[in-house]
Formats: sequence, C-alpha cells, structure tokens
Amino acid sequence: MGSVTMRAVAAAVAMVVIAGCGGASDGSSAEQAPDGEGTTLATTDDTQETASIGTTIEVYDAVTTVTSTSADALNLVVRARATLAGGVGPRIQVRVNGVSVGSVEVRATTHSDHVFRLGSAVPAGARIDVVFGNDATINGQDRNLYVDSVRVNGATLRPTDPGATVDRGTGTAAFDGVDVVDGRGDLLWNAALRLKAPGETLVVRARATSAAGVGPTMQVHVDGVAVGSVEVRSGNDADYRFVLKAAPTQRVDVVYSNDAAAGSEDRNLYIDSVRFADRTLRPTDSGALLDLGVGAAAFDGAHVMDGQSAILWNAALRLPVSASAVAAGNALLGAAAASSTAVAAPPAGAIDIRSTGARCDGSFDNAAAIASAISAAKSKRVAVYVPAGTCAYGSVIRIDGVRLVGAGDASVLYALNPQQQAIFMYGSGAEVSLLKLAGRKATTRQPNYEGTRITLFGATNFVIDKVTIDGATGAGIQTSRSTNNGRITNNVIKNTLADSIHMTDKASYITLENNRIENSGDDGIAVVSYRRDGGLVHHITARNNVILNNKGGRNMSVVGGQYVVYENNRLENNLGGAACVYFAQEASYETHGAHDVTARYNTLKSCGGATIGHGAVHVSSSGEESNTNVTLTRNDIVQNGQPGIRVTGSMNSGVRLDSNRVNGASPALDIKTSGVTVVPYSSGSVGYVAP
Repeated sequence: MGSVTMRAVAAAVAMVVIAGCGGASDGSSAEQAPDGEGTTLATTDDTQETASIGTTIEVYDAVTTVTSTSADALNLVVRARATLAGGVGPRIQVRVNGVSVGSVEVRATTHSDHVFRLGSAVPAGARIDVVFGNDATINGQDRNLYVDSVRVNGATLRPTDPGATVDRGTGTAAFDGVDVVDGRGDLLWNAALRLKAPGETLVVRARATSAAGVGPTMQVHVDGVAVGSVEVRSGNDADYRFVLKAAPTQRVDVVYSNDAAAGSEDRNLYIDSVRFADRTLRPTDSGALLDLGVGAAAFDGAHVMDGQSAILWNAALRLPVSASAVAAGNALLGAAAASSTAVAAPPAGAIDIRSTGARCDGSFDNAAAIASAISAAKSKRVAVYVPAGTCAYGSVIRIDGVRLVGAGDASVLYALNPQQQAIFMYGSGAEVSLLKLAGRKATTRQPNYEGTRITLFGATNFVIDKVTIDGATGAGIQTSRSTNNGRITNNVIKNTLADSIHMTDKASYITLENNRIENSGDDGIAVVSYRRDGGLVHHITARNNVILNNKGGRNMSVVGGQYVVYENNRLENNLGGAACVYFAQEASYETHGAHDVTARYNTLKSCGGATIGHGAVHVSSSGEESNTNVTLTRNDIVQNGQPGIRVTGSMNSGVRLDSNRVNGASPALDIKTSGVTVVPYSSGSVGYVAP
C-alpha cells in the first residue's frame, strides 16, 4: 500500500487561455455572473450607514458553497431579488446579534448582491437576521422578497441550511419565536429570516441510505475534538456545515456509529468530500483510511483499510490534513497490508477445497470440488481456501458473497478451458485474494464473460487483492450490472487479449490501486459507459498503478463516465501507437462523454503517434455528446517525437491543462477546441512517484 507523497505546488503560475474566452474552470478564480445578475449597493437608513466596496463576484457551483476571500472579511452580502408593488420594492433590514447594520430597498427582479459594510468580523454563531417589513399588495401587485444567500466570514449561508428559520410578524413579532417555520428563501409576509454566522466553516458533503426510517449519524472530529453531529437523510449529495473555532491542522475524522439493516434496507453513509478554507479532502486522498469499529475502536488503528467514499460499517473515515498525518495514515495502511500478505495456512474456519475432493495436481478437474467448498462456506459464513499447488478447473467458478483466498502465487487456479476460465463474483462481501490465475491460453479474443478471468455481476463491497492474472481470453477483470463499492488492489495482470481492467455497466465507487499491468491486448484500465447501459460509470479512482507495453488500446481511458480520477500512475510504451491517457466520447461504440474527469501527477512515456493520431494525452468527442470538465494537472510527459497533449473536436468544454511538463513532443500541445485553459509548467514536482 502507499500513495503519492505530499508535493509542493508553485504559489503562482501564469494563466494562458487558448482559442476563446476561458478563465479558470475549477472554481478557483472568479467568473462573471450570468447576464441580468449584478451587484446592488446597500443604501443608508436613518441610523446606520452601509457603504460599497465595489462589485462582488462569486462563482456559483452546485458543489462548492464555501468561499474565502480577504475582501469579504468585513462585509456581509445579501443576495436577493424582489417583486414590486406600487413601484416600491421590499425593504430589508440586516441585524447582527440584534443590532442593525443597515437597510436597503430591493428593486432588482433578478438576484443581485447587497453589500453591508461591517465594523468588525461577525462572531462565530452570531444571529443574523434579514428582516422584511413592508409587505403589501397594491392593484394586484404582490410585494415579496426572495433571498438566495447571505455571505459572511468567507462562507455562504442558504435560507434552507439546517437551523435556519423564518419568524413571521412585524416589528418585535418577527423575533418572538411564536409563528416560526423552517428556513426558506421566499419571504411572502413580513418576517425575519434568521441564520447563524459561521466562524471557520467545515463542510462535509455526504449522502445516505436509511434503514427503519433512520439515517446514519455522522459525527465530525477535528484534531481529535468532536465539533458536532447530524443525522444524514438525503439520498443525494448534500452539504452539512460545521462551525469551528479554528481550522484543522492535523486530521478530520468523519465517524459513523449507528450501522444497521432492516429488512432489505441497509443504513450506510457516503462521503464525497470535506472542505474548509481553501482545502478539499477526499476519502481517497493519500493517507486517508477507514478505521473500523465503534467508539475508541474507530481510532485504534487495529482494523484499517484504504479510504473510500462508502462507509458501510461503524467506522471513522480519517482524513489527513498535515504531512505528518499523511505519513502516519500510509504507515498504518502499509502495516495492515504487510500483515495480510503471507497466508501460509487457511484463514480461521476456512474450508480447504481439498476437504471437498480437490486434488491440486495440475490435471484433475476440481470444478465440482470448488463449487462444493463455496456452497459450504456460504452457509457457514467462512472463507474458501485454495492451497499451494496447481488446482485445475474446467468450468466457471461462482462466488456469491464468499471469500476465495489462497497463499499467494503458490496457489494457482489453472483453467483447463480458456472459454470457461472466469470467476464470477456476486453479492455483498465477495473476495478473491492471494491467488494466481493461469491456464491454457486462447489465441483469439472472445468477448464473452466466461472468457474474462474475473467478472463482477452487481457485486458490492468486494475485494480483488494480490491476485496474479496471467492471460485471459477476454478481459482480466470486468464489471457488469452496477457493480459498486469495491477495491481492486495490488494485482499483477498481464497478457490479456482484451482490456486488463474494464469498468462498465454503471459501475461506481471503486478504487484501483497498486496494480501492475503488462502487455494488455486492449486498454490497460478502461472506464466505459455505453448508452445502452442506461447510465454512467462514476466515482472511479485509479492511483499508483503501473501500465506498460500495451499491445492495443490505451493505457488508461475514460470513454464515457463521471467523477473519475487517475493519479500517480506510470504509463509507458504504448506499442499500438495509442494514447497513454484517453478521455473521449465515441460514436462508433455509442458511448456517453467523459464528465468531471481528472488526470494528475502521472508519468506518460512514448505514447501516441501518427498511425492512430493520438498524443500522449488525447481528448476528443465524436459529436454525439460533449466531454465536460476535463482536468490535466502536473503530469510528466516524455515523448520521442509524438504529440504531447491533443484536444480535438468542438464538443469539449471546461478543459483545463494545468502545469503539465512536456518534453520531446512534437508538438507539445495540439489544441483544436476553443476555450481550453492552459497554465504552462513553471516549477514544482510533476509525475509519478513510486509508493
């Protein structure tokens, strides 16, 4: 196990925009608000002056809700619109802890910013009231106020945030707590919209599945101190905001402690990200881990696994902030991996396939004996053990929620029939580990599942770890039927006739890490979303993989998919002349486009060429669907005259090339799409670092 080491990134780089309007597409710099929206400066009331500091511009994004700029430090900004009556708009007064900081008439019918100058920063937890006091209907015109947001202390508050309320009434009645409803943006009566000011804000983006009408309880710890908890009930990603006294310096822990199932309902917590200040932490970051257990056991390092979005058990998702916390997390993961490497004897209670009649002599067909062992193991909820030796089999092996474990490369499952060589994985908790999959080799590629070495059919919470795959009639590993929440780690895959690892058919939340792939017949690692599948493959992370000497296809590709991250991979020698990294929509295969995909800190050598027309990186759309939000960051590209990065076709948007180092390429950049943002490499680390 291991991950990318912490890297120093240059503090400032020059931005060059290629062929079009451009600007940063990752939310890191301001963009002009949509037409019709602008800034309205607050006017004065009789007692308190509010002054302008100039136009406020914010990037509006469905995910990012926290901004932090020094210009906001002494300003409170109400973003609102109005409907007028009798030519007069709603008048709002803003109060902080009961003290008026100004008032303004809102006349704009599209959302505009109203800036209130403050004498000092708003204290954490202070009460902020937006008061509407001149409701009226005149000649059929209804005067109403619509509040989009309040920005204060570098954070954006929404009327529908947890804890926000609307107290209906005029004057003191707007603060008496008598006629109170949940927070809402449309104030259709005289009322006060009541919010609480954050201090340092931490935002956990999460979703849940509930059981027995109860969602997972999520508690957040910052540097070892609990800062709050909440029941997560949303089935879609939503933001949960926590106010801090100080920003995290070491670690953020997201703790799930009420795991349960009720009938067919399974209560689970899914973490997309944790954000504070200018940092975004992900469950798959270097040094991030899951520590399984309840209470103190969730922090003892005794039962850890790689960080992942899905928290399916009582556990703490431990996200490092400092370099020392990253190192500590990786050390724990490394120790856990080392302790599970050598399995000289069967795991406790495991059923040895020899006990059901197997003979591992390289010729006896053990298919029936293996099936019997799997059936018995499922009923007893234990593992199946494949001993050292060459254990031949003549038909597909099927495991449904069962662990199939060997003693490493000494335990060989040898396929007698290359058309029936697959292991099919189903159910929850299935595992294939510490085995070598070999056998009689096919000479021609077959697309059937039975010719794939491991096929996952709707499997969830699965593990494929420390498996050597030597030869496959089809793919090495392939997904089907919405396979989700699993790990494909520490495997060696070579000499396949199709893709070595093929993620398709709505697969999601899968981590591919520390795999070595050689001589792949097609793509090394592929994410593919066919239109016929009815959805996108999404949330796939592939890091620390080495992919060498592709005979066909691309080293790594996303041909339709969303939220895919390829980081710290070593990709070399594409013998077929295709790209090392390929993000595309392909009409010939009727695929979707690539959306929200990232390739960062990879090393790409000797890929692409004139035969296929690819560069080391190739981004293209056949025109049926756009590729959107494609980011290439700090990759190290070393070519022998082939193109470096090619972006072709008109249907690519949000493409950002940031600090990639390109040597030996001709040309370094070949950009045929307008609006691509390019930040040239200037200094700092790039490329793959061996874990």
